[in-house]
Amino acid sequence: MPSLLCLDLGTSAAKAALIDVDGTSRAQASSEYPTRRTADGGAEQDPADWVRAARAAITQLLPSPSAGEDLLALSLTGQMQDLVLETEGGAEPPAILYSDTRAGAEAFELHAQLTAEGIDWDQLTGNRQDASSCAAMFRRLDRVDPGLMRRARQVVFGPAGHLVHRLGLGAWCDPTTAAATGLLDSRTRTWSAPVARAAGLAAPLLPALTHRAGQVLGRTGASAAALLGLPTGLPVVLAPGDAGATTLGIVGLAPGDDYAYVGTSGWRAAVLSAPSPPQVGTSHHLALGASDDGASDHGAGSILRISALLAAGAAADWARGALLGGVAPGAADALLEDREHRCGRGPTGLLALPSILGERYPVRDADLRGAMIGIGPQTRGIDLYAAMLEGVAHALAHGDDSDPSRPLAVTGGGTASQPWLRIIADVTGRPVRTVDGADAALVGCALAAADALGREHRILPLAARADGRSIAPDPAAAAAHRALYTAVAEVGALQQGS
Repeated sequence: MPSLLCLDLGTSAAKAALIDVDGTSRAQASSEYPTRRTADGGAEQDPADWVRAARAAITQLLPSPSAGEDLLALSLTGQMQDLVLETEGGAEPPAILYSDTRAGAEAFELHAQLTAEGIDWDQLTGNRQDASSCAAMFRRLDRVDPGLMRRARQVVFGPAGHLVHRLGLGAWCDPTTAAATGLLDSRTRTWSAPVARAAGLAAPLLPALTHRAGQVLGRTGASAAALLGLPTGLPVVLAPGDAGATTLGIVGLAPGDDYAYVGTSGWRAAVLSAPSPPQVGTSHHLALGASDDGASDHGAGSILRISALLAAGAAADWARGALLGGVAPGAADALLEDREHRCGRGPTGLLALPSILGERYPVRDADLRGAMIGIGPQTRGIDLYAAMLEGVAHALAHGDDSDPSRPLAVTGGGTASQPWLRIIADVTGRPVRTVDGADAALVGCALAAADALGREHRILPLAARADGRSIAPDPAAAAAHRALYTAVAEVGALQQGS
């Protein structure tokens, strides 16, 4: 059966999958690559390692180029917000990763320079800009090694872009990745000339922007066999960067699609229908390419809003250790089940802020710490634990104006807890559907490629498939939690101001 070769170049490994047009994942493989970290906050990878890992993963699936006779396309996604300088001889190592924090001084200088020009950098880009901005990274590199800048012929912003360049298809960037760089004007969806100029980045170095959720950039040439073990003439599709590809793979990219991730950290990702002025600082706002709904290219399309919690599962882990004697998650769930049997579903009567590591959403304050309000003489450890889980759920629900009948997909390790899922359903007032999101970016790659090719297919986002559990909210519990929304927000504001 015709299949799509999907490649996700993540933070630590290349993952490849063959996904048939009927949605079946036929085979998967992966290959890791190292990250170099420095004492001053550096985080780097060698682009040559990306290519080696990509080839290793692909050739596990396709032992020879001739084994790819039924391939429809190669579809690429990967980590975003990396700075990769392409020179005459290939990428100039190292690639500076999104987690590199060495450009703090340069970010401060860029803010000051742009402010003097009457430009609010955060508002222009729709996101708070700091040392992780690729503009700041470039300014720093230009300062420490001007010769390197002179050797640069192109700049790309992640391993997917680098692989496209190595395949001889030029320098490209998808809108989602571009929105994470600090260089994209969120209103026009074009590179910002003032920001690039302030960073010392010549406009011709910037990659071309795609304008679709998945876009065919060309076909593999004769070098593809040696580079990646691929046949000649295979269409190459650039899918959205990993945040967009993951969302596409879990729920899709239609306005109103959203999901929650509950792992050590947490977030809620939601697709917004129009680029309304974002609330800069508390959420990330990433551009999405136009879909088959006819949206125009420039200045149109949807936005992916990602609201991140620094502690979700981490808050639950802390609470089990501090309040329940360090019991295992399963034992804590049994205690929650017993409590629910005695007390019923609904609010604990406590208000908890799970911000044990600081917070980014619904307020952004690195110094904020957790709090618990309403403790009385009858309060027990399991009540406090349940309240902490409620606090995470309330943070995820903040600002959610979705249709309450629309299911909320939930992924991550927290989905192993049935009581926590019921709490999330009650707090959000929405049915909760569990999703195994481990391969979501690969599924998103397949969807992007099939649509870019105009190919009929039966590939579905993970949340639309029959597997997974569904949990309905309890109407009375949902109404009681809804009545607490304002109080929870006020407590967070008070805690931030203390």
